Amino acid sequence: MRINFQLIIASIFAAQIGLGAFAQKANVTDAALLMKKYNPMAGLDASKNLLTKAKAFIDIAAVNTETAGSAKMHMYRGEIYFGLIEVAAMESASTGTKPDESIIKEYEAIARTSFNKVLEDPKKEFIQDIQSFLNFRSSMYFNMAISAYETKKYDMATQLFIGAIQVKTFLNEKYPDAEVNAQLSLSLTVDSLLNAKSYDNALEIAKQVNEAIPSNIDVLISLVNIYLQKGDVVGSEGYLNEALAIDPMNKQLYYVLGTANMDLKENEKAEKALTKALEIDSNYTDAQYQLGAHLYNWASQLKYEAGQLAENDPSYEYMIQKATNMQYRSLALLEKYIIIKPEDKGVLDILRKTYSKLNNIEKADEYKKRIEALKN
Repeated sequence: MRINFQLIIASIFAAQIGLGAFAQKANVTDAALLMKKYNPMAGLDASKNLLTKAKAFIDIAAVNTETAGSAKMHMYRGEIYFGLIEVAAMESASTGTKPDESIIKEYEAIARTSFNKVLEDPKKEFIQDIQSFLNFRSSMYFNMAISAYETKKYDMATQLFIGAIQVKTFLNEKYPDAEVNAQLSLSLTVDSLLNAKSYDNALEIAKQVNEAIPSNIDVLISLVNIYLQKGDVVGSEGYLNEALAIDPMNKQLYYVLGTANMDLKENEKAEKALTKALEIDSNYTDAQYQLGAHLYNWASQLKYEAGQLAENDPSYEYMIQKATNMQYRSLALLEKYIIIKPEDKGVLDILRKTYSKLNNIEKADEYKKRIEALKN
């Protein structure tokens, strides 16, 4: 009998294919066994070593035709690469050095691709598994953020809320509660940083929140305000235009713009923006106060400058008349405001002084009595 070498070669080849498939499935199993032991709280070195081994197994399985399309393989691949991002963050925190952004982006892209494969799997076998894996982490970040917020660590709270939001994106989901809280903690963080004139730090965290929750009007207002406080009007314009495109009738946007321009001594721009806010809402008390006070201070400045002019300067009468008109406009605004805030001593005093400067002694005395009554 002649030996059929073709049959033997075919049999060996078939056996090799069978062993190869088994080996590739074993790679998924080995990665899975390692991931069952993975706990980021176990420590940096232990977690890093475990994930490195798991990555080696899953990378082989990911390129083999027998396992490359497996939803189970993609579940573990997504979890391993997500874990690698976690470990990189832990290592960065412990060493004080920033992780390699290109590597993190690569890990993130791989994790998202694999999680999406699981989510798109018609059998839906492992969706609950990745939901449990990711929701646990998102909830953990959220709860840590709440604790940080309650202890007034607003910067940390903001970062943790961002983390909770970002984890949810791996499931293609939003996290509305975390978004609301991220915006609230950001507002307090920015206030603190602006008081310290730490503009760059304020911009950095505001931009992170804007990336996590794009098109949020309050976050955009924070960015506009930071840039204006920094004195960078050009930098603010893009965010201001984006915010106005979303909500062109947002009175707060014009209020922020007007207030910031007041600080920058841009009197005309401040007046224009605050006037626009009041066109949108004539009863907007914050804008009534701000524009009224602005016109009062501007009028005082103009009268002082007029007094410094050379004798018979033709500009004198014009400046005095302009200042007087501003004083009357200021009175109209602040008298509307004081109806709502009748015990605001600062505004009562502005009204008293303005009427006195306009030689209306009767009204000046009226506001003087109201101020004295509040002192008693």
